[in-house]
Amino acid sequence: MRSFAAPDVDFELGRLHHVGVVVPDPEAAVLHFEALYGLSIRLFPESEYHCRINGVAHSTVQRLGLTVDGPPHVELLRAVPDSTVWQPSSGIHHLGYVVDDLARASEELERRGSPLWMGGLRDGQCPAGTAYHRDALGLTIELLDHATAARLAARLNES
Repeated sequence: MRSFAAPDVDFELGRLHHVGVVVPDPEAAVLHFEALYGLSIRLFPESEYHCRINGVAHSTVQRLGLTVDGPPHVELLRAVPDSTVWQPSSGIHHLGYVVDDLARASEELERRGSPLWMGGLRDGQCPAGTAYHRDALGLTIELLDHATAARLAARLNES
């Protein structure tokens, strides 16, 4: 296994906001998580999600949900057929962290060997506020700015 040198920059990843899990049927997953774990998850209506995956613009219709209590939350994401991103797995899809400075945190993860994989950009087509990085072990880390975390929290309060 590759060894990593100690970082030369003071860096804090941020605060864990959510653990993302991709599921084939969000409605069934809500019932599963409630019955098995006692977690109450609110599903949001479908929405279009525009992003870049490996630098290429991409759009999909997504359905997600968050546990009512948190952070940290459990985030459910509906599987998207033929997607390279939203596929069910045997465990966690990604860990989402709220950071104070999204650009700086993203640059630092890239510098440390976790390249940008997917994210919203301030280009008028993709929502700003998130950056997804993948490390050499295959773990995906989502960085969220405070505004994006607040938008997710506000959706929990919608009726």
